Amino acid sequence: MSMSAASEQELSVSLVGSNLHVFTVAELKAATQGFLDDNFLGEGGFGPVYKGAVDDKVKPGLKAQPIAVKLWDPQGAQGHKEWLSEVIFLGQLRHTNLVKLIGYCCEHENRLLVYEYMAKGSLENHLFKKFPPVLSWSTRLNIAVGAAKGLAFLHDAEKPVIYRDFKASNILLDPVMN
Repeated sequence: MSMSAASEQELSVSLVGSNLHVFTVAELKAATQGFLDDNFLGEGGFGPVYKGAVDDKVKPGLKAQPIAVKLWDPQGAQGHKEWLSEVIFLGQLRHTNLVKLIGYCCEHENRLLVYEYMAKGSLENHLFKKFPPVLSWSTRLNIAVGAAKGLAFLHDAEKPVIYRDFKASNILLDPVMN
């Protein structure tokens, strides 16, 4: 499925002033070391997610930082429409309690999303899986308040966004979390 000229026009008009970077597949392969298994972070309805790193050598004006790259799985639950919607909405919305979309790639059949990397992982991992230290009740309360503020921001936006995939695996924890 290649993106039609009309879709490309819609995307470019929708993203005016968004400061999103447009990546190539080659740039994101290099950033993730060829989507190396060691960089695999997890998988959702969109497809697999890999850790990578970018800097201004990849894109002028881009600060050196770790990233999370979502690859679209054409056999997955989400399609081009959902990808486009995520690019447009997260490309326009900025809030301290929403993960930052840094950029995207739409090249031939490939659809990728590039986010800021959250080193603390998801709330789900802290509550149920990978991270054994128990979260204190004050930390849990801070996470709940932060998640509620993010939702309130989306609901109170000029064009309200109803986020329908609110769950522990989609609550990513900021590195400064206690």
